[in-house]
Amino acid sequence: MNFGYLIFVNENEDVDYLKLAYLLAISIKVTQKEGYDRVALVTNNKEKVSQLSSPWVFDEVIEFEREEEGWNPRSWMDRYSPFDYTVCLDSDMIFFRDYSHWIDSLIGSNLEIFLPSSAYTYRGELICDDFYRKTFTANSLPNLYSFYTFFKKQSSIREEFFNLGRWIINNPNDFKNIFLPKKMPKVVGTDEALSLSAKILDIDKIITLDNNLIKIVHLKPMIQNWPWPADEVFDHVGFYFNLEGKLKIGNYQQNQILHYYKKDVITDEIVSIMENKIWKK
Repeated sequence: MNFGYLIFVNENEDVDYLKLAYLLAISIKVTQKEGYDRVALVTNNKEKVSQLSSPWVFDEVIEFEREEEGWNPRSWMDRYSPFDYTVCLDSDMIFFRDYSHWIDSLIGSNLEIFLPSSAYTYRGELICDDFYRKTFTANSLPNLYSFYTFFKKQSSIREEFFNLGRWIINNPNDFKNIFLPKKMPKVVGTDEALSLSAKILDIDKIITLDNNLIKIVHLKPMIQNWPWPADEVFDHVGFYFNLEGKLKIGNYQQNQILHYYKKDVITDEIVSIMENKIWKK
């Protein structure tokens, strides 16, 4: 089985996305079984990767050369993946245990594409609030999350699905007035574009699975099912990352993939802790 995870990094003056991707890749290497632990990085600065302490955590480093095609390199995930079966991840995520059974289920279900249609709080509760997704609700858009996008290279729908998603991202005004007239977004991102692509192609019902299988914690503050508004999650709960690479948020041990969202929560100390774990493995 030729499976792997795919991460995109586009250099940014404000956020060190390579550092985040590096931590994610280390966490994959530490937690996943052989055959489920390959990671490919797509970046616009390959030279910077070689400066990492353990650049080998990326099994392949691929240079992104399509900047003239648009601002969102992740929209090209299907073209850049070197794997037969791929899960494309946002860089601001961490793995905490073995999730290889998720991959077995996705491949065994003969799904050609999969995006989750739900996310969870740090307490493991289903997120019910659409605070950040008013556009989805108002326009009956499938509630898909692109932070965990599975696709099969040999697929009858892959090319059409991603081609349309790219066209929507690069030509948003051709679609917003027709398909997203209510709560119109300022920017059409990957979530909106791929959800709209699925809706237009009428495949949204065949690219989802039982939500009880794949659970990803999403740490945006206003969707934590709290009875009060919150600008930042960590104004209300602590973030406790120990020397074993385990994380508690408040009193809750994290066992699912975490999409932490707030980039500066990842310190050099956390990266060092995870580097020590991979070096000892």
